Amino acid sequence: MAGKGGSNSECKEQGKDCWKILIVDDDNFVHIMIREILKDFQFEDKPLTILNAYSSSEALKILSNNKDIALVILDVYIGEKATGLKLTKYIREAIGNSAVRIVLMTSSENSRLQKDAVLNYDINGYEEKTDLLSKKLHTMVISSLRSYRDIIHINNNKKVMEQIAASSSKLFETDSIINFISSAFCHLNSIINFCIEDGECLVDGVAAIRSFGAKEFTIISGFGKYQNYIGRTLWETLPKKDYTMIKQAYIMKEHLITKDRYISYYYSSNGIEGIIFIETKGNIAYIDLEVLDIFHRNISAAFESLCVNKEIEETQREILYILGEVTEARSEETGNHVKRVSKYSQILAEKYGLSKRKIMLITMAAPIHDVGKVGIPDIILLKPGKLTPEEFEIVKTHTTIGYNLLKSSNREVLKSAAIIAHEHHERYDGKGYPRGLKGSDIHIFGRIVGVADVFDALGSPRVYKKPWVINDILNYFKEERGKHFDPGLGRYPI
Repeated sequence: MAGKGGSNSECKEQGKDCWKILIVDDDNFVHIMIREILKDFQFEDKPLTILNAYSSSEALKILSNNKDIALVILDVYIGEKATGLKLTKYIREAIGNSAVRIVLMTSSENSRLQKDAVLNYDINGYEEKTDLLSKKLHTMVISSLRSYRDIIHINNNKKVMEQIAASSSKLFETDSIINFISSAFCHLNSIINFCIEDGECLVDGVAAIRSFGAKEFTIISGFGKYQNYIGRTLWETLPKKDYTMIKQAYIMKEHLITKDRYISYYYSSNGIEGIIFIETKGNIAYIDLEVLDIFHRNISAAFESLCVNKEIEETQREILYILGEVTEARSEETGNHVKRVSKYSQILAEKYGLSKRKIMLITMAAPIHDVGKVGIPDIILLKPGKLTPEEFEIVKTHTTIGYNLLKSSNREVLKSAAIIAHEHHERYDGKGYPRGLKGSDIHIFGRIVGVADVFDALGSPRVYKKPWVINDILNYFKEERGKHFDPGLGRYPI
């Protein structure tokens, strides 16, 4: 294991990856001897950097400033009897460092003290100085560093698994493909580059997607030197070498790991694809590649699930728009009334503070608020003049007809549509129809769509009226706050 390599001073000055060893002894001769014996020592191609402390206070200061010390070689007697044992206890219990290996050394045999140290203190070796400074030092250091390496590896993988479990749960909660890929980038970066303290993506890299039919991947999130490249393609952004590696990951349909790059590729059955490119901060050998592979597969599964769900959601949205437009066309109402009502309802729901889920439901369900008009005779529905009281009573039944058409569904969107169809003509003062509900007894979905529907209807031409000008519409809403409309909604301009 020993061989030619960088010196201890070079390791410190150049910031190389080193094994740190702390020598704690009040005898300078011990420090000189250990440094001389280990001057050309390397383990797994990494040299040593040796730190020196001549008292327990010095040792504590060094330990607090160096969290990655692998081995402490500690004299049992530092100034007074058993100070070394007290320092060992402090390292394990007060500092909470269970990874560092601690080897005690003594200049005279004391079987009772040795037995007490081994039984009652968390040490990893107890050696005679004369043996340690002659023939045992290399063997002890190699054994200690190997143990420290394995403990750190286990601890790192435990942290990674904890992050993967938390990250996987959060990724499955993401409801936007763009947000999903950006979040996946940050979670991967936290695991690969181990930058979890500040929660920021302090790294150079990009996240990109390609929609079905598109020729190139477009960057939707950029970090570090790529932060101003959103909207550009990978081809025109990345160096040729990196783009070639991305093409390789694309061909493999897998993730690709090199000494300084991590690239992952994701695809879904509906043709949407994603790319994550991260410049790694040094070697990522501390992570089991099997663990990283598990996370990659979790992200792939979540990506496929999200894309499929989005496809289903968009299909549902289009069907509901078409159904709403069929009703609109039958009423000979011009323009995209149902789409505008849907958008107005979304804006009001957001400003009112509804949850993302409820905003999605009202946005999707609003287009079929008048679906019950399919049951109203054309002679009444298309009448250009004023309706008789009897005819108006028939028109009012479209709310109940729509509700009855939709109420039996177990789908949340259609259940929401049933509520909207039934209640969007109720009035806040209780003078609406069909049930005369008042105030908060009217579902918030009904109150919101009621505002959106009237706002658009007043500004649109109908067979029985001309469109109102915007000032007249706004004045009407001011007058009807707390009467026709929920006063909590009336304060929001659409």
